[in-house]
Amino acid sequence: MNKTTKILSTLFLILAIGLMIYLSVGLKNDVDYKISLISLDGNNHLSKEQYLSYANLLDKNNYEKLTLQIIKDRIEKHPYVQQAEVRYDGNSKVSVRIIEKTFDSILIDSVSQYIITENLQILPVFPQTKKIDYPIISNPVLGNGMKILSSLKNINDIVLASKIITTVKLLNPELYDGLSSIDMQNGNDVVLYFSSLNYPVIIGRGSEIRKIIYFNNFWTYLKGKEINNYMEYVDLRYGGHVYLGITEQNSQEGQNKS
Repeated sequence: MNKTTKILSTLFLILAIGLMIYLSVGLKNDVDYKISLISLDGNNHLSKEQYLSYANLLDKNNYEKLTLQIIKDRIEKHPYVQQAEVRYDGNSKVSVRIIEKTFDSILIDSVSQYIITENLQILPVFPQTKKIDYPIISNPVLGNGMKILSSLKNINDIVLASKIITTVKLLNPELYDGLSSIDMQNGNDVVLYFSSLNYPVIIGRGSEIRKIIYFNNFWTYLKGKEINNYMEYVDLRYGGHVYLGITEQNSQEGQNKS
């Protein structure tokens, strides 16, 4: 009996000590500092004030109830934020460094436009979003619709457009800089438009990546040549061949030849 009592007393003492340590750490995290200033950096697509406003962190009258974890949780709820690092710097100052999600393209449907990340997550476009000069994806087949923050990895047209964008970027950064839009044509032939070219590039469907490689080689050869001024389109739909639509310079202007 005495042995059992000693064991129970020892366990109770251990639990009591553990509880005291837990409470002391918790209280220290909550009351050992006072917040009067929150700074934020790492932002590119929105201003610091817009991120803090979204997280309800602009009103200093509400700071007394804040903890570092609460600040982190609020900042990371913003659709553009991948991760937030929050630290207490002393002197009542908290620093927040955010890592924004990597944008890949802009999706345009019949009524709205959205941002698509490199992981194919769909994000809203806020009115004051900055630095969103990304290729536009238009007229994709979207199936049953989309929800903000959902993944588009099951939407074939979005996956294909993203692969095309990535291929152009890896093959030729200069060509990528001029890639303005990808028209998926509601499941029909895929057409690329470049701000640096006066003609569209028709790649159709099937073997899209190989066709992009063909076009890169073709563009590298023709870049800066006068023939670009007379071309109406480049067509890559037919079995590894490159067909050119060229406007004649004589009285037959407007008639194409391949």
